[in-house]
Amino acid sequence: MSAVAESLPFPVPRSRRRWIPYGRIGVALACFALWQFGSYWMGKEWLPGPVATFARIWDLALSAQLFRDSLVTFSEAAAGMILGGVGGAALPFLLRLSPRLLKASEPFLSAAFGVPKLALAPLFILWLGIGIMTKIVFVASIVFFLMFYNGMAGILSVDPRLVAMARVAGASQWQVTRHIVWNTTVPFLFAGLKIALPRAISGAVVGEFIAADSGLGWYINNSRSLNDTVGVLAGVIVVTILVIVVNAVLQRSQARSLAWRPVSRDMVV
Repeated sequence: MSAVAESLPFPVPRSRRRWIPYGRIGVALACFALWQFGSYWMGKEWLPGPVATFARIWDLALSAQLFRDSLVTFSEAAAGMILGGVGGAALPFLLRLSPRLLKASEPFLSAAFGVPKLALAPLFILWLGIGIMTKIVFVASIVFFLMFYNGMAGILSVDPRLVAMARVAGASQWQVTRHIVWNTTVPFLFAGLKIALPRAISGAVVGEFIAADSGLGWYINNSRSLNDTVGVLAGVIVVTILVIVVNAVLQRSQARSLAWRPVSRDMVV
């Protein structure tokens, strides 16, 4: 529960922290109520209700198809996140060493960021086929720029006075990077991860829409072709649950990684 409070961008009094999980449960119940009302109003053929949807998810779990498709999608998202996320997070640290190179490459990076990644999907299929590598590269092309621009924001926020003081004290380039630049940039990288990780999962799903024979995106697309609205919604709910789980793990990691920072979480109001 403390990790929940620590992940919030504003101080939460100790006496109110215990109500955070109950508030989230209340929001979830309200969403289910609206979902059920929408199913009743639109009709079950257009919007299946929660009971039918979760019954389908349960059937998929019993047949092990849910585990197989979820594992495929998660593997594609994780591999793409490693390939594009690590590269996008590391590049700002390298460009920091050469301000001229940063200025020279900035317009080209902005142009590459503006290219619709979905428009590159046919080229990825032509180059890499319809296997898992196509989805990995597609995900990497999405998350690379998200991590890069968040990392660059962290680099630019480094206080030059701290760097100058470290230089006067005899710190090497590596020591400045490790103790000043890195510690300043870490919160920005976590902010990038909060955006990039859900995008990685959604990118893997979209890639499976285009060309795949397994995965959650393939299951959703196959259900659509069969006019199986229950299957489509069940696949969407599973993707949503996967994103929620990944975000919860990220929040826990962020709370532990940034525990050294002076925070206001111990303030009592």
